[in-house]
This record gives sequence, C-alpha cells and structure tokens, in this order.
Amino acid sequence: MAEASKNVIAQSVECPVCLKTFTDPKILSCSHSYCKTCLDNLLKCHSNDQVLRCPVCRAETQVPNQDVSKLPANLALKSLIEDVKNQHQFCTNCESEDKPQAVVYCQDCGLCLCITCHNKHSQWPDFISHEVLAMSEIRSGKVSVSRYRKCRKHPKEDEECFCSDCRRFACFACAAKEHTNEGHLVIEAAVYESNHMKSIEDLKSKVDKKRSCFQKYVDFIDEEKEHVSNVQKQCTDDIEKAFEESVFQLTKKKEILIAGVKGRTEGVEKELDNMKKSAEEHITHMSSLGHGHRFTRPF
Repeated sequence: MAEASKNVIAQSVECPVCLKTFTDPKILSCSHSYCKTCLDNLLKCHSNDQVLRCPVCRAETQVPNQDVSKLPANLALKSLIEDVKNQHQFCTNCESEDKPQAVVYCQDCGLCLCITCHNKHSQWPDFISHEVLAMSEIRSGKVSVSRYRKCRKHPKEDEECFCSDCRRFACFACAAKEHTNEGHLVIEAAVYESNHMKSIEDLKSKVDKKRSCFQKYVDFIDEEKEHVSNVQKQCTDDIEKAFEESVFQLTKKKEILIAGVKGRTEGVEKELDNMKKSAEEHITHMSSLGHGHRFTRPF
C-alpha cells in the first residue's frame, strides 16, 4: 500500500509533456500545470504566440507579452516536489517487508535498488549496459529520470513512440523501420499516454457516477430497512399492548365469573345445610316419641 502511494505521488510530480519531474511548474487557466521550458517550446509551435493550447484538455490560455514566466507558478506543486526529493526511496526489488534504502535507480528496469541488489544487478551480463542513476543525484536534481524503457534493439534509445496497431511502445528507429513502413499508425508516446490518461479519467468519471447511483440505491435500501424495522417495532408494541389488555379483561372476567359461581354455590350449600338440619331434627323428634310410648304385652 505504501509503495502504491509513492508511485501515485511520483506520477503527480511528472510533467505531462516531458514526462520528467516538473521544473519551475506554471499553471494554465484550465488549472493544468507544465514545466516552464515545455510551455516555452509549445508557445513557439503555435501560430499565435499570445495563446497556449493545453496539451491535455485543449483549453486556451493567454500568455502576457509572449512571456511564459509571467504565468502563475504552482507553489503547491513546487512544495510537493521538494518533499518528494527529500524523501528516502526504498528498494523496490527486495521482497522482505523491512526493505533497505535504495542507492541507485535503473532506468532500463525501472527499479530502485539497494546496495545488495545493485551489486547483483551489476554482475548480470544482460544488465551491464543498463543506465543506472544515483538516488542522491536524482534528489538533488542533477539528473532526470526518464519515464520510458530503453529499446532492446537500440539500447541507447528510449521507447518514445507508440504503435496503435501493435499496441506497444518503440523507439524512433524501430517505429520508422518496422511500423511506419507497414502502414501502422505511430504516435508519440506522450500523446498516447495523455489520451490514455484522458480515457481513464473519463472512465473513472463514469464509474464514479455509477458508484454514486448505486450508493443512492444502497442508501434507499437502508432507509427502507429502517422503515420496515420501525413498522415491525410498532406492530410488536401494538400486539403486546393488545395482548396485555385482553389478558387484563379476561382476568377481570374470570374473577367475576368465579365470584358469581362461588356466590351461587354457597347459597345452595346453605339451603342444603338447612334442609339437612330440618331432617335431622325430625329424626330426633320421631326417635323420642318411639321411646316414650313402648308397647307392654299382657300376661
């Protein structure tokens, strides 16, 4: 993750024209920035020396008195470049997490190498001809890092062309011999990368819009889920309340019925007790009459 972040920062301080670290970056009216020297060269190529057309968005910028130096400087970008130059670059070839500090940069491999990796790199026959730059000279600004790889057939030449038919980069010599003669469409690598970056930005913009739409859809689903949850809670509360009210009414009705049954049965039991008592009194009375009038048999 840290390495990817460093690569993004490194790309952000590269001029879209020369593809090298910005030198005295100037801002156009469209907010794109370029090296002062690159803008000077572009101004010379225009028929109207008072106007600069942005290589990225094609917007026009008025140049006061044909003097590019009068365009506003990108102070934030200058500060970022200084910060990048002062940062330590770690070896991009070591596989261990605790990577040592890089001491050189190989233009051909596109790798920052520590002392150990640099020694191994120098011992390989195929790598002897590679252009290796000291990191200290890169940070000091004495040398510039080329963005392009070296041509395999012409090791001293950068692959500064791009063949649209073959979909690969090539040096000027290879582009002329192997591509142009075949009727292939060859353009400058900087133009291809600029167009490619624009396509990526357009695609990113479309993706962002799609993502925004899906995010709104997700937010809508979350809102509906919350609404359903609230409805469920309300229904549950209503059911609990209705159930408790029903239980209360049934309990009250039960107590009334039990009290009624109890009152009725107690009345019946009392009447039965009275009837029993009356019967027992009659039995006692009849028994007493029987003992008082005994029958005497004559002799």
